[in-house]
Amino acid sequence: MKSETQKGMTLFEGLPSMDPAVESLLGQGQRRQAESHLPKNEQSQKRKERERAQKRLPHRINLDLPQDLKTQLERLAKKEGVPVSQLVAFLLYSPVRQLENRAISLFGYKTASGCRKFDWNIDLKRHAEEVLGNAEKSIR
Repeated sequence: MKSETQKGMTLFEGLPSMDPAVESLLGQGQRRQAESHLPKNEQSQKRKERERAQKRLPHRINLDLPQDLKTQLERLAKKEGVPVSQLVAFLLYSPVRQLENRAISLFGYKTASGCRKFDWNIDLKRHAEEVLGNAEKSIR
């Protein structure tokens, strides 16, 4: 594995896949170097943005959503003029409380998971079809 050099600096772009931690460190170094050439007020602004993002990390969660649901959420958030994350949080309060109080159940939607981490998966397709089917019936 031969790396090229340019003006005395080693270029790591040609390397095969690397450890994510190493890749992150290289990215941070490149970011710092690029920011060091910015005016002081822009450097300060970038630093404050990073600090705000760091403070939000404990409140973040990554979700895998069906594409149609994601599209609906984005459309509704845009229509209402609110962030998607706040819309999702707003919409989740009631069902979470209902699930905790056993007013609703996952019974009938759970399918065995082939993963060690989880015992079950939820059949989202079936649930979506039922919700959308019930919505169409109530319109008629």
